[in-house]
Amino acid sequence: MAPPPLPPPPRPPQPSLRLSAERYLRAHPAVALLLRGFLREVLLQRPDDVLGFAAAYFTHPELPKRIQEELGRARGAAP
Repeated sequence: MAPPPLPPPPRPPQPSLRLSAERYLRAHPAVALLLRGFLREVLLQRPDDVLGFAAAYFTHPELPKRIQEELGRARGAAP
């Protein structure tokens, strides 16, 4: 059986959507920390089951504490 067709590539974001996303990310720095930490661990550990790894990573009970600590360090380093 042939695999299902791939979905079309995503359309480039509209300027207003991009500005909205940039404002949101600036207002919520934890998002960048979450993604950066996740990508770092994926690239270091290179799990075969990335979806299972992601589920475990994002549901780990210590994750909120780690993110809060990183946010505190980032704020302390800001001028």
